[in-house]
Amino acid sequence: MPLNDPVAQPETDDSGLVAEGLPPASTRRDAGPGRRPFHGLWSALSGVVRANRTFSIILLAAALLRLIVMLGYPPAMFFNDSYNYMTDAVTKTPDVVRSDGYPLFLYVLLPFHSLNVVTGLQALMGLAMGTGIYAVLRHRGLPWWGAAIPALPVLFDVFEVQLEHMIAADVLFYALVTLVLVLLCWWDRPPLWIAVLAGLATGYATTVRTVGEPLLVIVVVAMLLRRMGWQRVVATAVAGVLPILGYMVWFHSSNGKYALDSSTGTFLYSRVQSFADCDRMDPSAKLRVLCDPRALKDRPSSQEYLWSDDTPLATLTGPNNANRFTPQIESLTMQFAERAIEKQPLDYAKVVASDTLRTFRWTREGTNDIGSSSAGNLEGSGSKFRFESPSVEAKIEAAPGWVTTDPANAHAARDFGGATYGETSVNQPWSDLLRAYQKVFYLRGPFVFLFALVGAVGVWLGIRRRTRVPGTGWGGLPLLPWLVGVALIVLPPMTAGFSYRYVLAAVPAVCLAAGLAFSGRGSLITWLRGLKRSDGEPASPEAAG
Repeated sequence: MPLNDPVAQPETDDSGLVAEGLPPASTRRDAGPGRRPFHGLWSALSGVVRANRTFSIILLAAALLRLIVMLGYPPAMFFNDSYNYMTDAVTKTPDVVRSDGYPLFLYVLLPFHSLNVVTGLQALMGLAMGTGIYAVLRHRGLPWWGAAIPALPVLFDVFEVQLEHMIAADVLFYALVTLVLVLLCWWDRPPLWIAVLAGLATGYATTVRTVGEPLLVIVVVAMLLRRMGWQRVVATAVAGVLPILGYMVWFHSSNGKYALDSSTGTFLYSRVQSFADCDRMDPSAKLRVLCDPRALKDRPSSQEYLWSDDTPLATLTGPNNANRFTPQIESLTMQFAERAIEKQPLDYAKVVASDTLRTFRWTREGTNDIGSSSAGNLEGSGSKFRFESPSVEAKIEAAPGWVTTDPANAHAARDFGGATYGETSVNQPWSDLLRAYQKVFYLRGPFVFLFALVGAVGVWLGIRRRTRVPGTGWGGLPLLPWLVGVALIVLPPMTAGFSYRYVLAAVPAVCLAAGLAFSGRGSLITWLRGLKRSDGEPASPEAAG
């Protein structure tokens, strides 16, 4: 497989690699003063499509799939958090449970008064993520098919497509993370403004999903290890902090403290209930009320401890979920969780490892669950997270009562399309096609593991060769996306619990890392060729990287 070696090409300045095959701007056909507006842009786009004809067909197929989703289940799909997001967008009040980066996105779209606009833009984000992965890998020297394979899960995974059609923060978060990885993997040493843009996107992603809070540290550390230059590292760090600080100031104006949310302790409490043994913890009297007397084997999934009314937390706070995130409860749950981890560190490590390994199973649990409070729905794989059959009125479950009776939610209903608020129509034959499609086309757990493993080998080779090429450094190009992908797989089981929704956040990153393992000098291909030398002699250091 022929590979270009962009890593080894000379750099002329901080703008990145020398562009190949492009004549000076003054000699291009579209540079003449008499050309029609956008003629040059159209010519360039046509050239890109012709040069990537096969992938263009793949991208068209992915776009048609998303069109079928919009025709089959208009205007959007919903789960309980959807209504909170829309209400937060209308009331412009920071949420104590989850940070409001996604409601900010919804607020910008409010003037359209249409959820079709929201889901349409999220569908475009999915297409953009797949295209970005493909473009980076082509830029880094892979043939079209080698660049297309890592993009396929993002473009065609039915659960990715379904989340794009849901009023949920997930896809916006995936898109922001993928944008950061594409920008920082396109260049060895990116222009300063690209570093700033990557920082801003990382900071904004932190306000969209709580799991993104460590991302800025991971990005900055990876840039340092890649030797991308102090100016770029500092620019990314400063730009990344700005959205976070701005959000914390806004949160303080409403809740009296500088934070992104007020739910860390309660979520961690739900996590530790998978193993917490109060006989071993010996908590104080004020914490003992949070102990669950049930045997470990009889306890529900960790996320049930957040929302179910049959838990010690619910006994303490009552059925109103809002009471479970007050400052007093947050303090108690954090103390309980910290004591459980301190007294039972091995048990904590065991449940985290067990939930992490669930990521890599062949089949999904809970996919046949139809109960609205089922474990499958809590884990992002139940009926709310699948394309379902039409009911008698040809409607999926309407908005729950607590939504329709709340004045703020009623306001949001008017602003987001009135009659369609909380109701998903089911239109045949498109819905039939999607229900057949979802039985086959999704990324199985072992393939997630395979992508992560290939990326890890690429990082190992990058460490092994200790290249001094500026911008690649220790760990090579796969390092950043691989670290991000692994973090997004492991962090949810560490802080809250397992969900298939959370796993999808890691897919673009681990796929990009796997592709980059095959690109550049000292790649996985070079290493494998060295192992297969016909003379049986060990590969030279140059051949191995």
